[in-house]
Amino acid sequence: MSLQNASINVTHFIIGGFDTLSRPIAVGVVILITYLLAVLANMINIMFIISDKRLHKPMYLLICNLAVVDIVYTSSSSPTMIGVLLAGVNTISYVACLIQMCVFNLGTSMDSRLKYSFCDFAAVIRTTCVNPEKYFNENEKMKMGSTLVSHLICVVVHYCPAFVRIMFTRFGVVLTLEERQGLVIGAVLGPCLVNPFVYCLRTKEIKQKLFKIFKKFNTSD
Repeated sequence: MSLQNASINVTHFIIGGFDTLSRPIAVGVVILITYLLAVLANMINIMFIISDKRLHKPMYLLICNLAVVDIVYTSSSSPTMIGVLLAGVNTISYVACLIQMCVFNLGTSMDSRLKYSFCDFAAVIRTTCVNPEKYFNENEKMKMGSTLVSHLICVVVHYCPAFVRIMFTRFGVVLTLEERQGLVIGAVLGPCLVNPFVYCLRTKEIKQKLFKIFKKFNTSD
């Protein structure tokens, strides 16, 4: 009996995460609206920062970069979910699946190699920490608190789905497929929708620009 090598050519994958949903159309519409709002909000922030030369500063450059990352991140997975739920297309080609995986995990595959002889932890921490007792001025305290609240909101939205899943698993609660998918979708769409509102609407310059635009519309009417 002769042994021969055999290979299997995988052409597509079947997405079965939504097979047990009772109302796929309703879920698909919610995901579609959330996705469009997230992309629109991030695009508006990018256009504001690009069009206004006063916003060409490092802080706004980072906000613009965050908006681009949010658009790429949510666009890597949301169209597939929308296609499955609304159009009934529950298959994805092999190449498209590889591209989707690479784009979706692009933010976690960054180089972590340090080209130094050692990492001086104490020196790094010392440069990033300040003494809060120096902020005696009420204005400075309010500014620091506002910045802290913005960061806390983004962190909670990003890690809350994973935290809920870990806590339920720790206490022996078995989540259904729909509940697990809901947490995953929340982790994907939540930060991309919240980030532009938290970082840009709480920024004085962008807020003033929005007020001027709304004021022009009101006066024209």
